[in-house]
Amino acid sequence: MERKRILLVDDHVEHLELITIMLGDEYDVLAYPSAEEALRIAEEFKPDLLVLDVCMHPIDGVQCLQAIRARPACTTIPAIALTALARDVDKADLLSAGFQDIVTKPIFDQESLRRKLDRLMELPEQTWLMRDRCVA
Repeated sequence: MERKRILLVDDHVEHLELITIMLGDEYDVLAYPSAEEALRIAEEFKPDLLVLDVCMHPIDGVQCLQAIRARPACTTIPAIALTALARDVDKADLLSAGFQDIVTKPIFDQESLRRKLDRLMELPEQTWLMRDRCVA
């Protein structure tokens, strides 16, 4: 069975390293410290899931998600937001922006993270597209 592919973007290198270690034995993880780099490779890599840090500069996670999903080959890729923003209003805003789930940093529960990833990658794309209405 082919391993699922995750495109991970976080401007904190230590977070990239930690998450790559947490997931690397089960998934093919391509990690970048900037949205610009991820945007250059997204279509070629063909990820099954995006995991994007929200607070990055100059392109933040929401802008990165929108730019990736604007590409014809990437419109149906589910996405998880990585954030230290834990308020309900912040989470609601991220879901409205097109993310299907949220993982709050710091990440302590590796199994919970894997369950979220697996759940999103197993859902038929129509399920989250209809629910979130995030892709035109």
